[in-house]
Amino acid sequence: MITVLVNYERISLFHTMEPFFSKRYRKLFKFVQSVEYCLKRDRNKILFMERWFKNDLPPDLGLMEKLRDKYRIIVFFDGYAAAGTHLLEVLPYVNRLFHKSVFTDSENYRKDLYSKRLFADYYHREFGINDTNPEYHASSNLSSEDAKRVELSWSIGLGDYPRHHRPQRVGVGVARYLSPVLGRFFRTGNTKVPKDFSSPSRTLDVHSRVGLVSSETVAYQRKICLEITAGDERFATGFVPQKQYYRELEESKIIFSPFGWGEVCFRDFEAVFAGAMLLKPDMSHLKTYPDIYIPYETYIPVKWDGSDLLEKTDYYLENHTERIRIAKNGWEQYQKELSLVDERMESILQSIIDL
Repeated sequence: MITVLVNYERISLFHTMEPFFSKRYRKLFKFVQSVEYCLKRDRNKILFMERWFKNDLPPDLGLMEKLRDKYRIIVFFDGYAAAGTHLLEVLPYVNRLFHKSVFTDSENYRKDLYSKRLFADYYHREFGINDTNPEYHASSNLSSEDAKRVELSWSIGLGDYPRHHRPQRVGVGVARYLSPVLGRFFRTGNTKVPKDFSSPSRTLDVHSRVGLVSSETVAYQRKICLEITAGDERFATGFVPQKQYYRELEESKIIFSPFGWGEVCFRDFEAVFAGAMLLKPDMSHLKTYPDIYIPYETYIPVKWDGSDLLEKTDYYLENHTERIRIAKNGWEQYQKELSLVDERMESILQSIIDL
């Protein structure tokens, strides 16, 4: 049996832990929330850590050293939103380090990235944007070989769509105090198929209801895109109640999804489930799973400075057949990727057995 040290919250319980609850594998795992249990009572020799050290503070390397002394194998599933240099400090203490998205060029892990994100570093260098409260700084002194040890697992694309906040919050409480299996009874499930991608009821041109975040470099992409589209009546912006938000998604022809704290966003998959075309800043710098980011096939990339945002919007609003093709491809690609979840978990488990 494998011990899974997990921090239950909505992302872990309803998204990133999805493969752990597969009927094929869930009996392999013992889920715990207590570090003390791991250090003093656990008799298993393999530890998985799920979404641990997910805040903006340095990881507790003292704890990692104690866990390293206790377990024969430690597998760390990084809970950070972005592909970046977060938590690379744990590499010496773990056998495997997995992330929901990884750089296409592993040499990026050896760079001293501002805010530990490639896109934040871009806005810092190109536009002179600085963070009022920068994240902790940890220089990356990795060798090329160590940089290649950051491996791909799966993203928030798995799990519960659409995301209804109230039942998810109740589910998290049940998971923390009773059982994660019981907590997951509050999930919505992914059974709804989008209505006709070309439905005439799609009366909203571009859904773009995005907000800003507290980090200036992380928020800057959204800020410039909101400035570019300001006053353009085709773009629906601002905040609305959750029910209206989901209703509008299904009425949208295009859904614009800029980066948030990370590149892979819930809105990306909300677009797929709504049957709309995904318009998003270029994702070619990373690999992820589920991969719905095939340029001009499953989504339309725009430049990180937003300079072609209106041009791409104009083209795909006018070219209905092409827009519908891409939206449909996105749905079909997502369904194809979902069918490989068990296979992906199998490969990870087999690689651990071989250690």
